[in-house]
This record gives sequence, structure tokens and C-alpha cells, in this order.
Amino acid sequence: MCASLVLATASGIAAAKNYAGNTFEIEMIVFSRDSGMAQSGENWPSSPRLEYPQQWVGFDTMGGDSPVLRPVATRLDNKAAAIRRARGQQVLFHKAWQQVLQNKRRSPAVVISGGERRGENHQLEGSVTISVARYLHLSTNLWLSDFGPGTLSAAIPNAGSITLPLPPVAEPEVFGEPMDLAGQVAARPATLSTMSAEPRAPMTATRVALLQQERRMRSGELHYLDHPRFGVLIEVRTVEQEEPQTTPETP
Repeated sequence: MCASLVLATASGIAAAKNYAGNTFEIEMIVFSRDSGMAQSGENWPSSPRLEYPQQWVGFDTMGGDSPVLRPVATRLDNKAAAIRRARGQQVLFHKAWQQVLQNKRRSPAVVISGGERRGENHQLEGSVTISVARYLHLSTNLWLSDFGPGTLSAAIPNAGSITLPLPPVAEPEVFGEPMDLAGQVAARPATLSTMSAEPRAPMTATRVALLQQERRMRSGELHYLDHPRFGVLIEVRTVEQEEPQTTPETP
């Protein structure tokens, strides 16, 4: 019996490891709650740490001639519609895409933005990282900004305001490089660019809510990440791999 258990466990780990390099379909909804902080009695963070990771991909990042994040049709439209019908709630982000998932060390963050825009910044910003080992793993680094009526550029900050980081921009040469996340070609994900054709001025926010969580997931299950100010619905689905077609041999 022990031998059978060891064999079953080893088989499960081996099968899970084979998921690295496979394509998955990911769908995510991020929504806000107008009065969530007041109802929960939770305090806004006074000095939130807001930063983007060094390795990231965006929805316009190209790997060779194809997008790294391939857009697909959404399936959770009924969930998004129910959120919109609820009083005081607003859908800020809703997209579905296909992505080749790797282990945590090799997985770039996916840059997310949505909601109201002020200058270079959006109400919802940050990134999510989805990786695979024995299980699917989700890491969120999202923030929701309350701009307030007197939002200014960080060059002329308000007293007590929070400076928002600028969204990352890929260096021009990165878009011409193959970015095969499956490791077939040696390539690098986009990195934070320090150069720009024109100066980019970040904005300030009066308050910022943070959603930084780690979650282990299973494919095909809808997961919910909760925060008094905003929430996330995410589902990761397996993509059926096409069998290679073989030509029958001629007798």
C-alpha cells in the first residue's frame, strides 16, 4: 500500500511538472466597491509601496510576429453583468487571454490597468503573475487609486499625496525580439524602460488601496480575491493541445 502511495504521488508530481510550458486560458475581472473601506472600518495605508516588477509583459507585447498574451473570447460575461447591476460596484478590468505558463522563476508579471485615467496613470494599476509548479500559483500586486478632485502631477504634489509609479513601457528594440516564454528561443521579457521620447509625468493620488495576495489555484475553478475596496475574479482553464497530424504510409 505504501509503495502504491509513493508511486501515485510521484506520478502526480511528474504530471504537474509537465504543465510548465503548456498554454492556459486565463480570464480575470477586477471590480471596485465605492463604500467598501467605510463599511469595513479598515484604514487606508499611509505609505503604500507601489512598484512594477522588472520582468513583465503587456497585452501589446509581441513575441516575434505573435502577441505573447493572445486575446480570446470571455466566458464570465454573466459574472461581469451581475457586478455591474450591484449598487456601488464597477467593473474596471475584464479580459481573457492565452498564455504559456512557466515556473515561478521564469514567469513574467502581466501588467494590468483599468478604470478612470488621469494623465499617464489609471485608477486600477499593477500586475499579476501566474505560474505553475505542482499547482497553479497566482500572485497579485494591484492598487486602486482615489484621485480626488485635486489630483496633480507629481511635479506639483499635494501635501500628503501619494506619487503613483509610471506604467512600464517596453524599450523599442524589445518589440522586435522573439519572446518565446516556452524557452524554445533564448529571449527576455520586457524590462522597465528608463528612456522615453518625451518626459512622462506621474500623477498623485489622495488614497491608495493595495491587493497583494498569494493564492494556489486549480484549473477550471473560479477563484475570488477579496478586499474592502475592490475584488478579483479569476479562472485559469486548460487548453486542449492539438495532436500532430500524421500522413499514413503508402503500402
